[in-house]
Amino acid sequence: MAEAAPIPEYRCLICTTPYKDPRQLPCGHTFCCRCLTSYVEAEHVTADEDRHYFPCPVCDAPSAPRDVSTDVSTWAECFPINNLYLNPITAETSDVHLCAPCQRGKESNPAEVWCTDCGEKLCKQCRIYHERSKASSSHRLVSVSTIVGGICDVMVNEICPSHDGKQLDVYCVDHSVMCCGVCVSVSHRHCNNVKPIEDVVRKTKTGQHTRETELKELSEETKKMLDDDDLGMTLLTSTEKEVSAEMTNRIQQAKDKLDNLNVTYQLDLADKCKALRKKISARRMCVNTFNTNAENSHLLMSHLDQQISERHKFFIREQTKNQIPGHYRRMDQNTKKQPNRFDITLKLGTIIDEIMKMTTLGNVDVTSAITAVTQNANVCIGTMIETLLSTPSASTLADSTSTSDLTGSLQYLTVQPTPVKAAVDVWTGSVSCVKTVDSSTLGVSPTPSLAGGMFTDNNELLLTDSRNSRILLFDDTYSNVAELNIDGYPTDIVHGRADDEVFVAVNKDEILKCKLRNGQLTLINKISCSRGTVGIAFLGNNILVDTLESVKVMTVDGKVTKTIKKGGNHAFLATSLSSATVYHKDNHDVVCRRLDSDVEVYRYRDPRLNDPRGFGLDRDDNLYVCGHQSGNVHLVSPDGLRRRILVSNLSSISYPWCVVVHPTRQEFVVTSVSESTLLEVYRFKSK
Repeated sequence: MAEAAPIPEYRCLICTTPYKDPRQLPCGHTFCCRCLTSYVEAEHVTADEDRHYFPCPVCDAPSAPRDVSTDVSTWAECFPINNLYLNPITAETSDVHLCAPCQRGKESNPAEVWCTDCGEKLCKQCRIYHERSKASSSHRLVSVSTIVGGICDVMVNEICPSHDGKQLDVYCVDHSVMCCGVCVSVSHRHCNNVKPIEDVVRKTKTGQHTRETELKELSEETKKMLDDDDLGMTLLTSTEKEVSAEMTNRIQQAKDKLDNLNVTYQLDLADKCKALRKKISARRMCVNTFNTNAENSHLLMSHLDQQISERHKFFIREQTKNQIPGHYRRMDQNTKKQPNRFDITLKLGTIIDEIMKMTTLGNVDVTSAITAVTQNANVCIGTMIETLLSTPSASTLADSTSTSDLTGSLQYLTVQPTPVKAAVDVWTGSVSCVKTVDSSTLGVSPTPSLAGGMFTDNNELLLTDSRNSRILLFDDTYSNVAELNIDGYPTDIVHGRADDEVFVAVNKDEILKCKLRNGQLTLINKISCSRGTVGIAFLGNNILVDTLESVKVMTVDGKVTKTIKKGGNHAFLATSLSSATVYHKDNHDVVCRRLDSDVEVYRYRDPRLNDPRGFGLDRDDNLYVCGHQSGNVHLVSPDGLRRRILVSNLSSISYPWCVVVHPTRQEFVVTSVSESTLLEVYRFKSK
């Protein structure tokens, strides 16, 4: 008799082994309690003692227990157990399932079915009553013998992640998102199609597509990347052996002398290959974590299809859908520029006849590349996620007749992978101005004063026009497409913690917290800040503001927790979440400082950089800084050891004000204040 296939197990996103005591963070990601405890304790050691949160290991979303005064070693235990990820093998189950209605009547009768709508187990007699009752006759009953891993005891979280204690009871069809009452009143006041979630669940067709296919394809594409990384590791090891053997054969003719040099060579080769393996292992770990999350999501959808109510399936679908993009961005950021192929060749230092004069046997030269398989899989994953987000779960409804009903259907798209253009090395590539935008194109007076800016997730550019009390919106070709009026004089705009959250500095003494949706700004609240504020930045749950004499660190409610002294005029700021660093000016110097320890990472000073004003970071944390008086743009590496003048003289801007670096393209924007040229776009290309 053939043995039953083993049941796949959900795996932790940190240790990638089956979950033990799975704990769920507010962002939705789940980890073993022990793994999460170790991670939180390690984060807390390196963090600011005043920081009462930790970033999610997967998506960097800030997380904290309800009572932050508890000992850090117990924080993981404060988060709820995710019963969905209790593995069938390790979950505590019982052979005896008791009828819930009978238990309420002080009786103990064995249950034979589970009602997915009521969430209760029923005995044979209660099942008969349940099926006869008009109110419950249409409920779906599942035999308890078919329940996998105690799924019937699962409680799906229906609490709003943004507003503690508020029930998710409304669905915004316009944005395909579940909301609580506060969300609706604050962020969805102007939406045209907001419905009670009960109506959406009830009208959703039975057997609606559960996204299992998309999640399976997502997992398969990620598996391609893992297999490709494994192949890269194998090829690297094979090539290492070939090069090593070649060298060994070449040195046999002069063994006495070559033996000593061979040891040096082998160590050099091993060290380099060890470092390369670490690079592949690091990117593979990121890909594997994402793959684990995708597999978990796929496994969850396939297991839950016949075992829980449509309502709970709906909630799980939405929660699963919204977790994946943040995790993918994290994986993409950490792997997109990390190669998984290294070609090693042997270079002899001199000819064998001159062996006695040799001081080295040769060098290990490495050429790296990201394979087409990995590049195409990565493109497929990104496209799948875009498709996943663009086809809301509530878009398939039956019997919709009015304009307020949900209509439409899920679209199935075949993703055709396209080759990805290799990135240009910013330290060797050339930079050229590819576009200028003249102030006359806006047709307004007075001449705009473009200060700070940011790119949206849709590759649109937002720039503050302080002179005309507005924010200008440019599309991905840098054509002005909209103007957002502001009550005040905006000087800077930055991303917040949430995807659609932005902060705008106005009037040099106030910050506006807003929601950015569909090209529209909605004011959430106002935050008072130090007078003289021009540039702002966001890091963790802190807002940083640049004033004339200092950089101040504030909480989101405006309380100043730290002051960093500086000199010079007003300037903008840049922050890196991955390294917990802030970049600011100090007279004519550029300072990179850790915010958690206040230690200076480096101080950049160049006589050719006069009055550093605008700061921007690329995806590798290279710093771009423009000199307001010197009229140029400099590039500094994350450790401060490499420096380069990218643009010695701007095309037509005399006094650059701000640098906005594109998050995905290898280009950056330089703005001006009250000049005929509003902005210039510069792009890297290979020499």
